[in-house]
Amino acid sequence: MSANPPRLLATMAAHLPVPRLPVLLFVFLAVHVHVPASHAISPSLPTTYDGSICSESINCGGVNISYPFYLADVTIETADYGYSYSCGYTDLKIFCQAERPTGIPVPVISLGGENYFIQKIFYDNHTIILADSDVFVGGSCPAVSHNVSFNETWLYNSSAFHNLTFFFGCHLGDSMTLDLDAYKIKCADFKSPPDAGPGDSFVVMTDEHEHDWYPEQELAMNCNMIVTVPVNHDVLMAPSNQQYLRSGGYGDVLRRGFELEWERLTAYGCHLCEESNGRCAYSQHRDFLGCLCHGGKVGNPDCEHISTATASLYAGTNICHTRNKTT
Repeated sequence: MSANPPRLLATMAAHLPVPRLPVLLFVFLAVHVHVPASHAISPSLPTTYDGSICSESINCGGVNISYPFYLADVTIETADYGYSYSCGYTDLKIFCQAERPTGIPVPVISLGGENYFIQKIFYDNHTIILADSDVFVGGSCPAVSHNVSFNETWLYNSSAFHNLTFFFGCHLGDSMTLDLDAYKIKCADFKSPPDAGPGDSFVVMTDEHEHDWYPEQELAMNCNMIVTVPVNHDVLMAPSNQQYLRSGGYGDVLRRGFELEWERLTAYGCHLCEESNGRCAYSQHRDFLGCLCHGGKVGNPDCEHISTATASLYAGTNICHTRNKTT
């Protein structure tokens, strides 16, 4: 998020707490209503599907990709309706792409149009560790150029995060004090984001300051660009990162990533599908389309409701693969 000085106070109003309350500067592009997008014609699935799209597990860069995640190129397009669907939740699409210059494949997920490297997926407690891809190209003191934003249909922040707020392109002049100088980034090779313009840069932790003084307010009036990102609390509070936070420690914190959780929807049939050991098929518009069951059969809303035309073929088989849990 960037802003011009005359608009900074209005911009910070959405981020800064009222005096004497805890600071919380984590920005979400939130959509809380779990309602599929409306379409003129409600799409549907054929009675059978290619079972290969529901692979138990695919390895990408040492990370096992399993349902409800899926690879971006493992989707099916229907001939009748011209839309594609996945064996997994729409927003949990993963790109397995080669990292430059090594060429080693890494799993990447897109949130709010920005790419994040997936460091770990914990299927047993539904958590995922992500790191902004930008922080791996800025040396020991990288610059972040955007907030973390995403649709909250499936993903949401965990309780294990903390916030770092960056202020770029700052010109404090006579307003600079020793107290504010303590928050200044002091890396010799640091480069602020291009959109920030010239000037000093600062980084402030959540609740780092005294509760009756907020350096964010002073910095907001004199800086061109403000970015708030979540980080792992335990990594941030490590003594080495605290001691050298403004001279490179924050870079290590950013590279260690932050945690998000995912949850399944309890509306529109998906939970019924999963309870019957099926896997939910979703369109790119987040529509629940049907239940992908064992043997390439499709049920709606679950694997107990197979179409009459294919019921005889389905009889006597186990319903579907169980979810592969990887730690």
